[in-house]
Amino acid sequence: MRCRTYAVSRKLTEEFGVSGSAPAPVQRHSHDPLRLPRSCAAPGAYVEHASEGLPLANLALALYDEGLVTEKDSEEGLPELVKVGLKRLMEGVLGDLVFVAPLDLAVSSTLSGCEGYSVEEGEHVPQTYWLALELNPDLETCLVGSRLLALEEAVPGLGRTALEVAQTAGARTAGCWSPLFVQELASYIYWRGASSQEEWMEELESSGEDPEEYSFSPKQYEDGFPVDWAISSKRVLDGFSLIQALDHPDPTVGDVAEKLCEVIRLMDQGAMFPGAQETDREPVYRGALIRWDGDDPVQQVIDDHIEYANQGCDGYTTLCSVWDVKITREAFAEWLKRYRLGLQLYKSLDQLLVMLHTCEKEE
Repeated sequence: MRCRTYAVSRKLTEEFGVSGSAPAPVQRHSHDPLRLPRSCAAPGAYVEHASEGLPLANLALALYDEGLVTEKDSEEGLPELVKVGLKRLMEGVLGDLVFVAPLDLAVSSTLSGCEGYSVEEGEHVPQTYWLALELNPDLETCLVGSRLLALEEAVPGLGRTALEVAQTAGARTAGCWSPLFVQELASYIYWRGASSQEEWMEELESSGEDPEEYSFSPKQYEDGFPVDWAISSKRVLDGFSLIQALDHPDPTVGDVAEKLCEVIRLMDQGAMFPGAQETDREPVYRGALIRWDGDDPVQQVIDDHIEYANQGCDGYTTLCSVWDVKITREAFAEWLKRYRLGLQLYKSLDQLLVMLHTCEKEE
């Protein structure tokens, strides 16, 4: 009987378009993060300011076609039927989560309805429906520094690749706090857009200001990390190199390589959530929080960002993704496929972060 590694290697070889025989199988061990998973926060889906006519009926039919609702579910009315189907989809894909934030899906005939504002029903049937994901701020911190260094030592480039893939998957779904992305945020909050110490010094010099008056500089942020690639974004290993890493003597290394291949494959298939550009506001929260360790400057910047957002709340939204979908059965069916694929990427990101996390006690 062939083991899982051989089958996975063969599948990934086909996916990445490389040739060669599959490596010899090794025994894998399941990864135990020593963390209690949490279930998706209820309700998971809600219908706001949506008429019970054609639009919801078509969405319900699309859910029925996917096997997400049955005739028995129809006794509660269309809004409840839609909620049941969407919740089943979300819970069926996401299951228990550890590090990525719980999501709520809102359905409404207007974008304002998705954001919870009161909306008067119009006389005309809307031609599109709005569907939006709202982030729950309940977020666990993933500390990746020690694990990434160990991966980098085991397979040069694997730690850097893991960080890049995690950051990219986060950015493609519900957003991500990470050393790199938080550095960009710090540039906006503290350094007037300067991305380096040199640019920041030039900015202060041009305005005639004393650098000593500022307690937090780009250099201080960079010095908060032991390696420069902690705040970079570079996928060092290609698909073939990841396949080779599947059978590393350390099974946890192979587990990470396999999960990276899975995440990359989903992204290559177009898995993603759209942004919240339709709101003309910036999402205040993110779906994942990746820190190097408990002493890095990431949390300080995030705290200042949240305080800043609270002071100017009109410019921010708790929505992270917004879809504008035509009310036809076919359009809803196509949206369900894209939505499911995005949920799969979000789940795979959570599983990857579980593998990369190191408890502070372990450090």
